Amino acid sequence: MPIYDYACLSCDDRFDDLSRFDAPAPPCPSCGSEAKRLLSTFLVPNSPAGQRSFVRSGATAMAEMGCCGGGGCGTHAG
Repeated sequence: MPIYDYACLSCDDRFDDLSRFDAPAPPCPSCGSEAKRLLSTFLVPNSPAGQRSFVRSGATAMAEMGCCGGGGCGTHAG
């Protein structure tokens, strides 16, 4: 089962949960309110040796790899 990241709609607390992809969002552990699923963490290379690390922000990861993320830099097709 994958780990999903969630944000509480009331208190904006962020947490993760191990659950099936089709399971409803769990309640916030801080206040018990409804939460929404966020884009989850992914792995990116962090060294020439191929070691990998978790990156919380996809935009930050793309910027560190020299990618603008929107295709506006002219280096991306489409």
